[in-house]
Order: sequence, then structure tokens, then C-alpha cells
Amino acid sequence: MAKHISETVVWVADADRIAETLCGSLRDCALSIETNCTDKVLNFGDGRAIIRPNICGLHLRVEAENLLTFFGIRSLLQVALSRASNDQSGHLEWHPASNELFDVPRWRAGRTGGC
Repeated sequence: MAKHISETVVWVADADRIAETLCGSLRDCALSIETNCTDKVLNFGDGRAIIRPNICGLHLRVEAENLLTFFGIRSLLQVALSRASNDQSGHLEWHPASNELFDVPRWRAGRTGGC
């Protein structure tokens, strides 16, 4: 069980394409990339990133055993995402994750439209 877990939602158009671009950008950094249904799991050894595209954008989750790996993976995702989506801000709002994968409604409860 990972000690450090956080997640975020990124509202982007064409989330499937952005997810593929992220995986392509991070292919040399990750030990492996697996696709499970729509999820893409990037294995970094003692940490992983999970990318889930949907109609509203991307759900990103980072899990790691140590803090350095945790922040390293988050930083890699932020840089790759800013390049893939042409967003120069590079800022993502990460939230502590619950035990349930992508429990986004817990902290986005006020958002309507099913996303």
C-alpha cells in the first residue's frame, strides 16, 4: 500500500489524445505502461501514475512509497501535461485521495453535469 496518494482532475478537450501524448512523453521515464480498460498505469518502481480519460477531461492519480518519488512523479505529469495541452501554467490542484480510486465527487461535489 502506497503511503503518499493524491489525485486531480484536468479539464481538457480530447482527453484520449492527451492521455496518449502523456504516455508517449513519459515512456522513457517509466519502467512500464499498462492499459487497463481506459486507465493507463505508468509504473515508476516504488510509485505509479494512473491516467483515466473521460468526456470531462483527465483524472490523474499518483501513488508512491516515498515522498521524493511521489513529488517526482507529480512533477513529471505536470510538465508533460503542460506540453501536451499547450498550457503554459503547469499548475495542477492536487488533493489527498481516499482509499477508493478517483473519488473525485468527494471534493468536487458542487460541480454539475456529471463531471
